[in-house]
Amino acid sequence: MQATPTDRFIVETPENIRFGYDIADIGSRFLAIFIDTLIQTTIYILLFIAMAFLAAQLSDIPLPRPVNDFLAVAIILVLFLIQFGYFLFFEIILNGQTPGKRLFNLRVIKDNGQPLSALDTIIRNIVRIIDYFPFFYGVGLITMFLNARAKRLGDYAAGTIVVKMRNQIRLSDLQTATAAPPPINPPIGIGQLDESDIALAESFMQRRATFVNRDPLAVEIAQHLAQKIGVDSSVTNGDTAMRFIQDTVTAYRSQHKL
Repeated sequence: MQATPTDRFIVETPENIRFGYDIADIGSRFLAIFIDTLIQTTIYILLFIAMAFLAAQLSDIPLPRPVNDFLAVAIILVLFLIQFGYFLFFEIILNGQTPGKRLFNLRVIKDNGQPLSALDTIIRNIVRIIDYFPFFYGVGLITMFLNARAKRLGDYAAGTIVVKMRNQIRLSDLQTATAAPPPINPPIGIGQLDESDIALAESFMQRRATFVNRDPLAVEIAQHLAQKIGVDSSVTNGDTAMRFIQDTVTAYRSQHKL
């Protein structure tokens, strides 16, 4: 696993397949956090209105001091949860994205290209408290400017990186995917493959759900197999590539009776 000196992040899988991500620049991350901050501000305003209404209703009711103290602590806790729990909540349920990140096609992933776990998200957002000092991500911005991958302290602690996501498959791609996969010639072409090629294909098919950029990786593997088989492979989307890979594995195993 390595990063280029510019804005490209390269990951190498255990099967020796290399694929890359575009590292999210500071500008796009700032815009994403700006959107998230607007959402948080809206929540704060609604909470303030609710608290003002509640205070008006209770203004004539004398409350014991312990109750007043409890309400004060509860308000502080709620404000803390809105400020920092917001990111934790969305990055868990949206697999490394917040509404702001989703709007600008950004996602947080692990340094090895794998999706975030809940623990990674918790660590990343606990350290966000330090990144926020002295105000509005002062420490975080300085740290991001000082490293090529634009990581803040929370990214270092959790072993994560923010990347730009490619566009999802379009309707035209799905229509193309319904066509028959590129033909292969088992009696001639399959013999050019060996067990390492098939092991790579089978490992990818078993683990494909864990890859963030599954489709471009499938296309790369399909083209690799097609080149060794000696057929013309023009697959350009993930669904067709995965069908090609599966058919190739099936033909190989059938010929070798495994």
